[in-house]
Amino acid sequence: QDRAVTTTDYETLVKSIYPNAQSISAWGGEDDETPVYGVVKIAIKAASGSTLTNATKQNIITSLQPYNVASVRPEIVDPETTSLVLTINAKYEKKATAKTSDTLKSEITTAVSNYSTNTLSQFDGVFRYSKLTGLIDDVDNSILSNITTVKMRKEFTPTLSSSTKYDIYFRNAIYNPHSGHQAVVSSTGFKIAGNNNEMFLDDDGEGNIRLYYLVSGIKTVQNATQGTIDYSTGQITLNSLNVASISNIRGATSTKIEITVQPSSNDIVPVRDQILEIDVSNSIITVSEDTF
Repeated sequence: QDRAVTTTDYETLVKSIYPNAQSISAWGGEDDETPVYGVVKIAIKAASGSTLTNATKQNIITSLQPYNVASVRPEIVDPETTSLVLTINAKYEKKATAKTSDTLKSEITTAVSNYSTNTLSQFDGVFRYSKLTGLIDDVDNSILSNITTVKMRKEFTPTLSSSTKYDIYFRNAIYNPHSGHQAVVSSTGFKIAGNNNEMFLDDDGEGNIRLYYLVSGIKTVQNATQGTIDYSTGQITLNSLNVASISNIRGATSTKIEITVQPSSNDIVPVRDQILEIDVSNSIITVSEDTF
């Protein structure tokens, strides 16, 4: 070889080897939160299907061997999804349209879904707040304005009945304008070993993740230092969490715990193997007549 193969070269090579790839991201393992040297990591999102089988991954790695630098080993990883949950409040001028508020809501939902599919859902799909809110305004001439808020959500599958450390990477700054600011982290429920209360997670605004439960709506902190949160990088670490069972989420049985945070910026950028998608079904969209 005349020169070292770059991460961009790997992306091009993988696309030629595996044409079913919709989006590809390659980076040096030394850039991970826990650096791994001598490895080029390659995340692949297939045009059809969710994740690649182990056999397909191995076939791609084998096909890459003629191009590898001796000291570098390619490793294929699955994409990591960060969901964006929106609350959209749109105002419209009733006399300017024959459409009902329900019809406008349906059309806004479609516009948001199309934006998620066509602009996001790939490794370089950056969420641009002004672009989305503009698309909402443009759904119909009768829409006068919209106030939209954005939250980020990730999920993880805990190992039951085992004290385990978990790292959750949002890779975007989390809102914390000053030390001690009100909690911007929330979670779905679960139970821990030796305690029958349903537990939740939040933050104290000072870099700590707390474990708490509710009694008649009153919050009782079980552990004020269950973990840490780095507001600047968006990393949450849970220390020695022993999950006994997981609560249903939105009425359905779940094997995962969801963590939801308020981002520092309304523009959100996917990093490395991260893919953004709008959770349209769990976003809240309301359309009401403007009364000014």
